[in-house]
Amino acid sequence: MHIEKIRVKNFRSLKDLEVELESYLSIIVGKNNSGKTSLLLVMERFFNGSSSVRFEFDDFNIDFQKYLVVILDDELMPSEPFPTCGISMRLFIKYDENDNLANVGNKVIMDLDPANRWIVMDFLYHLPYENLASLKRDYKAYRDKKIREGKTPKETLEYLRDEFRHHFKLGRRSVRFDHVSSKVIEADFVDLIKENVRIDDIISFKRINARRSVSNRDTERGLSFMSSKIYEAMSPNTEDEDIVEAFTDALTKADCQLNEVYDSLFKEVTEDVRRFGGIREGDTQLKIVSSLKQSDMLIENTTVKYGQGAELHVLPEGYNGLGYLNLISIIFEIKILLNEYKRGAHPKPADINLLFIEEPEAHTHPQMQAIFIKNIKCLVGKWVQNSLGVLRPLQTVISTHSSHIVAESDFDDIKYFRKIDGYTKSRNLRDLKTLYEETGFPGHYKFLKQYLTLSRSQLFFADKAILVEGDTERILLPAMMRKKDLKDDAEAWKASEQAPLALLSQNISVIEVGAHSHIYEIFLDFIGIKTLIITDIDSAIEIDVLDKDGNVVLTQKGTPKKSKPAHAVEGSTHTSNYALQFYHGVGADIAYFIALTTSQKTVIKDPETGKWGPHGEGRVMCVYQVNEPNQTGYNYHARSFEDAFFHINREFIADASTPIDGIKKIGFPSLTPKYLREYLNNNCSSYDMAELGITKKPSFAIEVLLNSTTKRVSIARSDGREKNFDFEFNNWKTPRYLEEGLEWIKQG
Repeated sequence: MHIEKIRVKNFRSLKDLEVELESYLSIIVGKNNSGKTSLLLVMERFFNGSSSVRFEFDDFNIDFQKYLVVILDDELMPSEPFPTCGISMRLFIKYDENDNLANVGNKVIMDLDPANRWIVMDFLYHLPYENLASLKRDYKAYRDKKIREGKTPKETLEYLRDEFRHHFKLGRRSVRFDHVSSKVIEADFVDLIKENVRIDDIISFKRINARRSVSNRDTERGLSFMSSKIYEAMSPNTEDEDIVEAFTDALTKADCQLNEVYDSLFKEVTEDVRRFGGIREGDTQLKIVSSLKQSDMLIENTTVKYGQGAELHVLPEGYNGLGYLNLISIIFEIKILLNEYKRGAHPKPADINLLFIEEPEAHTHPQMQAIFIKNIKCLVGKWVQNSLGVLRPLQTVISTHSSHIVAESDFDDIKYFRKIDGYTKSRNLRDLKTLYEETGFPGHYKFLKQYLTLSRSQLFFADKAILVEGDTERILLPAMMRKKDLKDDAEAWKASEQAPLALLSQNISVIEVGAHSHIYEIFLDFIGIKTLIITDIDSAIEIDVLDKDGNVVLTQKGTPKKSKPAHAVEGSTHTSNYALQFYHGVGADIAYFIALTTSQKTVIKDPETGKWGPHGEGRVMCVYQVNEPNQTGYNYHARSFEDAFFHINREFIADASTPIDGIKKIGFPSLTPKYLREYLNNNCSSYDMAELGITKKPSFAIEVLLNSTTKRVSIARSDGREKNFDFEFNNWKTPRYLEEGLEWIKQG
């Protein structure tokens, strides 16, 4: 028996969230404030709450608060039958023929058809219809009273905020599920509270908080305390009877030995008490004895050992780093909870045992995070087993912000949370396989799965993404972003305006994808983040294929065979960049791309056709080289990034490459001397320099940074105030197409 799906309504950002859970381990990922903690909180309140569980008015999402207002103001009549009105958590539970159904029985199982193995359970904090009627009466009476008194009544929302607890109530029910139509029959349910059904016997929920009480201060002994909790949790289980009995016998023996020592040690003290305390001879005798308690012994007398060199030193737990303390703390807590799930021999473990681990990566470095997720399945296991051998399933849910944990997780275990229009939605990464298969390119899914698993999982936590083709752009892009931020800051200062949020302060992931950005199209649409694709126009010219004698080669149809070799943009006919053709939904004619303006380079995917195309409000933008002048005013359209960089930065290359007596320069060792000389003497075009003159592109990018300089400029505002700005990377320019892309990704 296990939970297949959880549906939450009206709790904070969880307006209508469906999360499918794996029977073993589920990994929930998403950006900050995407709803992961809200899911944990609503589960904890409903599962571990009693009749006194409290919800705050602000736990209702904004739309539901507005709905209550219009209902109370008689601006809208509720539909019939009255819907579940409030916060709800619905569980879809599946069982099989091997499960023990004693706890669910005929009060929870609504359909005895052997083919129907579904249980649907609702946990509610709701406003029943009769309570809505009383709420409306009370509100009307309140308003009438205030008006009679000549006072202004509270706004409807404020009245609800103060009074909602008097009308909302908790509910639990089992609802009929039609397995043939896969629909819930809302009107057919059993009230589990009236039927006195014990939820604890069906579901046992436990959590490990993100905020764990670990510290490396000398006075902290959190792990020692946890060791006693482990003992208390495991001692009732008879499977550990021999160990517990040995521990108890050792303490009893120690008590006897210490009693003899105490008689001598405290003899003088007890005599003083007898003498000054007015105790008559023969009355109660004062005696100090040893009463060692097992759990207390562990609290005060355990520490963490760690090795150094060939020897093992016993050092206080606070001597460990926070990362190790956190990891040890999680392991300790898991061991405690696993024993608590067992619940001893009586009562038996619950039918479903659910463990929620929140952000296990706290304080730990990337390698430790990867090791943790690799071993977590072995640590928690699939089952809970008590001393009598009773087995019950254990489902584990982990929420995380760690791309390293995601990278080491099974793809099918991952649930991606994202906000759409302010509310949380969940998607299974395994659904990507179906989406890619529907395109007819299942191999793209395999590529994506391997690529994301290896090194690109930070996309799950990014607000925006920049996809680049190669090393040069990846290495230089942070410097270009810094140049953009400094320029915007200076312009905002001069205009007495607030500067936009810096690119380098935004949550932007820069990913190198080679020439395969089109493979990411389904994934980009899936995660829905704003994405800038930086690519090359890759101009080519269509020519006839000639044989060795110079004759035109013909196809089987008798037409001239064509090829499209790389060519400078001027005089070219086509682009060989398939990604540009794919995202714009057009052919390879280069004239189309040359004619596009900046605003025409954003694209969107049509949900009906599944095709991409230009759209002014697109969340994906493709930028590539454009026509621009260099320092002499010469206009030129480059083919690649290096071509564009050489075109507008000839003076920078020349200055860094020209030796000056007494001044040591780094220069550009990665550039071929022959082509560099011709380029500096204007005998070599930037196209030839980019195609033939670079030996190692990553080295060239690094050399650009090493030859960069900073210039301090004082800028005055209209009010006369001045401010100094240090313009880094001041001696070279960013190609225009990259400036256009960075301007777009920086906004919003």
